[in-house]
Amino acid sequence: MADNSLNGRIAIVTGAAGDIGAAIVQRFVAAGCKVAALDRDLDALHARYPETGGAEAHAGVLSMACDVADARATEAAVAQVIARWGALHIVVNNAATVTPTATIADLSLDDWDTTLAVNLTGAWLMAKWAIPHMTQAGGGVVLNIASQLGHVTSRGRGAYGVSKAGMLALTRSIAVDHAMDGIRAVSLSPGAVMTSRVATRYGGTQEANDALAGRYPVQRLGTVDDVADAALFMVGDGAAFITGTDLLVDGGYTAV
Repeated sequence: MADNSLNGRIAIVTGAAGDIGAAIVQRFVAAGCKVAALDRDLDALHARYPETGGAEAHAGVLSMACDVADARATEAAVAQVIARWGALHIVVNNAATVTPTATIADLSLDDWDTTLAVNLTGAWLMAKWAIPHMTQAGGGVVLNIASQLGHVTSRGRGAYGVSKAGMLALTRSIAVDHAMDGIRAVSLSPGAVMTSRVATRYGGTQEANDALAGRYPVQRLGTVDDVADAALFMVGDGAAFITGTDLLVDGGYTAV
């Protein structure tokens, strides 16, 4: 039976050219949602969604180049979605930059600033521009894709972890500030997910699995479908009484 749980809704998903972002976009579209797929890399977007033809929406997807760390670009992206579809109900802040592995003392200022600008400030900017339109539409959901490393830490991942912990705090603030506007804010914290980025970091999928799977009670890495399924639940009506909190999708990593 077809899933029409998001039928008639309009969403923005950032970082949509990546593996996790693309899985979320595809899951939302399959549930009846129209999705603006945002990414800084327009060529990668076109590779993911070749049928969209740049700015032309097709099959429920609108590809848009956007640097989420740029205030004007994010404001313009939200405005373009409103101009195209007339409303906005969901924002998924999934964009994240690649952060070099470095200790706090060795981390460069540029890398620190870039991580916070993309991962955290970008999420705030998208929410800032989107919330008035979601309020006008009668309510909506901001879903921040955080990380298990927003809860615990790992050597050399300080900037990334700080940015993701900040997303958890941002989620709570949005939920409290805008509950009366009909806005829910939730976050989702994946563990290690077998993406092309993770495979590249470890030199291949088998190498990534060998290095990481044993750290998880379930003895495997997550999949992009694990994350997309959780995202669909968190933005849907089944989660209507869930706000200001985080869903760990981490295979039990933070439980031990």
